[in-house]
Amino acid sequence: MRIPTVRIGALAAHDPAAIAAVRQATRQIGLFYLDLRPGIGAETFDELFVETRRFFHAAPEVKSAISVRHSPHYRGFVAPREESTNGTADLKESWEFGREATPPADAEPQDWFVMYGGNQWPDPAHLPGFRPTVDRYTEWVSQVGRTVVEALSRSMGQHDVLGKPDSAFGEDLHWFSRLIFYRDSDEYRGEDVRLGEHTDSGMLTVSIQDSDGLEVRTQDGEWLLVSPPPGACVVFTGELMGLWSGGYYPACRHRVHADNLRGDRVSVISFFIPELGSVLRPIDPAEAVAAEGTDAAVAVAADNPWLRPGERGDAVEPFVVGEREWARVHEIFPRDEQEVTK
Repeated sequence: MRIPTVRIGALAAHDPAAIAAVRQATRQIGLFYLDLRPGIGAETFDELFVETRRFFHAAPEVKSAISVRHSPHYRGFVAPREESTNGTADLKESWEFGREATPPADAEPQDWFVMYGGNQWPDPAHLPGFRPTVDRYTEWVSQVGRTVVEALSRSMGQHDVLGKPDSAFGEDLHWFSRLIFYRDSDEYRGEDVRLGEHTDSGMLTVSIQDSDGLEVRTQDGEWLLVSPPPGACVVFTGELMGLWSGGYYPACRHRVHADNLRGDRVSVISFFIPELGSVLRPIDPAEAVAAEGTDAAVAVAADNPWLRPGERGDAVEPFVVGEREWARVHEIFPRDEQEVTK
């Protein structure tokens, strides 16, 4: 099975062939490659990889000064084994950041408003090129997220899902990102998996990588090496897309396997969800299934973490995205608020 490459210009223009290719790849494999040229080329990726490596090779005190534990917004440096996937400690380092925004004015602020906020940036005296490079990345990846979410929505007959306060996903998507570094160290020799098999929580994940390591499991259970061509990012769906689409676009299962690592590895990941304050209303995928012309069974996974206890995937009441996202983040970085120090 081959992972296809689609040009972003074709998706942005709502080209039917491009949307069909994305639909088929996402349904069967779980991901596809998105060629970002001519606007963005491999040199843009290279600049980001250079600055990312400079950050992770910086002195320990430079990174610890912006530890995620100093941030009430769960943004900052995460040391190896500080985060876990499916109960197994991750053998990687990361820097967590996201869309910087202020919470809405509300007479009774909600707990999930803490998901808004600012990033912790490393000292520019040590890393002067870091923030300008990351800022350029966020500009283009935001456009990538909007383009793909709109294309996947159109493939299910859902139009104009962004742009207005009452749109399905709000005026614009919310996003969280991370720079990830897999250090080539004797400490990890003999480990099979550096990042365990899992699915991402959001609607959409956009990833770029400087070397192989990522694998995806197809709907048939086959593991495929993810190796995008130069100038292309990797795009795959998450658990919230699985819920919203009624199971039509299930969350992509993936991992980082040690067999594919050849030295250090850098990846940059962005996770997209609807605007935090938007009210999500899952759709009925029957029309999309009928248009596909197959009798494939479509259902929301029973273990989808966006479901509340006892809630069925075919009977989800509308909910505020930020409320359920807040519960998820607490599971990833469990801590008492007293731990947050400045």
